[in-house]
Amino acid sequence: MDIRANFPKVVITGLGAVSPYGVGVGTLKNGLYEGADCIHRVEELEKLSLVKTKVAATVQEIDYSSIPRQRRRSMSRMSVYAYYAAQEALAQAGYAQAPEGLGFFMGSTLNSISVWLDVCTQCLGGHAELVKTSSFLQIMNHSPQAVVGQALKINGPSFAGAAACATGLFNIGLAASAIQSGLTAQALCGGTEEYHPMFSACFDIMQATSHRFNDQPALSCRPFDAQRDGLVCSEGCGLLFLEREDLALARGARILGEVVSFSSNTETENIANPSAQTMRFCMQSALDKAGLTAKDIDFVNAHATATLAGDAAESSAIHQVFGSSVKVNSFKGHLGHTMGAAGALELIACLHMMQDGVALPTKNLQTPAPDCAPLDYVRQKENFTIRTLLKNSFAIGGNNCSLIVRR
Repeated sequence: MDIRANFPKVVITGLGAVSPYGVGVGTLKNGLYEGADCIHRVEELEKLSLVKTKVAATVQEIDYSSIPRQRRRSMSRMSVYAYYAAQEALAQAGYAQAPEGLGFFMGSTLNSISVWLDVCTQCLGGHAELVKTSSFLQIMNHSPQAVVGQALKINGPSFAGAAACATGLFNIGLAASAIQSGLTAQALCGGTEEYHPMFSACFDIMQATSHRFNDQPALSCRPFDAQRDGLVCSEGCGLLFLEREDLALARGARILGEVVSFSSNTETENIANPSAQTMRFCMQSALDKAGLTAKDIDFVNAHATATLAGDAAESSAIHQVFGSSVKVNSFKGHLGHTMGAAGALELIACLHMMQDGVALPTKNLQTPAPDCAPLDYVRQKENFTIRTLLKNSFAIGGNNCSLIVRR
């Protein structure tokens, strides 16, 4: 039964992105379509002798000059990423400035670690009085959402949902639910993240990072592959503009896709190790809420970070729900793991695949691993019609999200 019958349809009319490929959705699309390399060795990691991984994917220098200095003073790097992504999404949706009552749903895994470390250094050195107000404004839990909302005059309901690696997709699901419930009619939503070597170090301690390909960074992140040895940390921001379908039609906006359903659940057995059963329940719940069956899904964009346990569990869950015939890919081989931004950036890529009738491969997937379920893994770019797609984001901490979009 389709439980959406009594709710308005929610459509996507704007996209914005900052990724390791650069600023803009077009730059992200070109990088993905060309299979460009953006993972590289990181100088700070070279100095950490006990950390095995030496690679990451980072956003190159951004020109901050277009941001008014008054606003820029309160922005960390991740806030700057969100500022540019938000401007782009608003513009594509047809707005020169934020419409009245626009909702804003955006979070991150952690806030700016570099600013936090500066503040802690001052405090531990006995000089708390030297901490700047601008630094405090950069490290609040909702800092990026707050400062970008202020800068762009976004004055509707705002939520800075945090769900680790599922943050981006989680906030998109929250925004869609808010629109369906009538809390807001339009919303900007997604996730943002900035890289710090601590990300790599912490995942390295958990034996979850790639290190065997340090000398070949472009080959290091290998979702579902027999030689995969862990994730590669990354950064960026992805934002989508969502609204009621009747509003989009009334103002002649170009509709990029429909958010059909959203599901989220929590793994209760282990905070770090994923469960195929819980992932399966999450995907099945999304199908049930949409009144769809597994046969209605043309494509699954997996979370698949290239960790041993994560890829095996997710592939098993996908197989249990969809069998072996559904096409599956992951974008982590291209981008690395952009953490809180991952779900949104990857959903943006999925929307382009749907529009273009293209299935993009999982970069670096050469030989599917025997511990991963037998799925139809996309290993080279091909023409393929995608009408309905399921996107997964599964996070450390046991936060799972599945979202279904339709062309």
